[in-house]
Amino acid sequence: MYVPRTLLEEVAPWRRGLPMLFIHTPKCGGSFVGKSFHRHKKRCISLRNPNLSGHLLWREYRDRLIEMGLSIGDYKTFSVVRNPFSWHVSWYNYIRSPRKRKKQGYHQSGYYLEHEMFQKMSFSNYVDWLDDPDAIRTERFDMGKQVSDWVLDEEENIAVDHILKQETLVQDLNDMVSTYGIRIRLPSQPVNVSSYKKRYQDFYTSEDVDKIAARHQRDIRIFGYEF
Repeated sequence: MYVPRTLLEEVAPWRRGLPMLFIHTPKCGGSFVGKSFHRHKKRCISLRNPNLSGHLLWREYRDRLIEMGLSIGDYKTFSVVRNPFSWHVSWYNYIRSPRKRKKQGYHQSGYYLEHEMFQKMSFSNYVDWLDDPDAIRTERFDMGKQVSDWVLDEEENIAVDHILKQETLVQDLNDMVSTYGIRIRLPSQPVNVSSYKKRYQDFYTSEDVDKIAARHQRDIRIFGYEF
């Protein structure tokens, strides 16, 4: 997407602005980011080109852009990360919750199989399912990755230009605005608030904590998260 840095770029559609690419880690503040960039996000190459659709990793974007004769280096890239302990609670509740409209929730994500399975699973069952290599699951299996998979190259170096944290998303977005001088408007209220009221910590047993910590050793090391 081309994000305006001046009033002229904002009001004149032929003035493009700063080329940016949002590496959207699922369940990590994407709705808030989308509202912040508003109409600029609607014109993003990742939404306009079917080869770039979905929650692609940075290296998947890089390779597909190369196939299109483009370079990811021509874009300022940014992504949002999240505490993996909170991330999994969000996944569990998001996939299993009913949605009235087909473009919401698991309908939008494509995890139809998991939606049916999670109805009968406790959160501890879900954690065990993540670690079961023989479990039935959808091929994409994004919840089985680490959060950092979206922002690293093959040598596990951080590849995106800016990493924002969901826990401090407003401040981190404002810092990015200051860095680039871009003209975006952050929502005044939270977006897509979780339906569950408990703290994420309340879903966990001590065994669950150990299992998720083992799965996300890299996330914990890189981003400094803890339970």
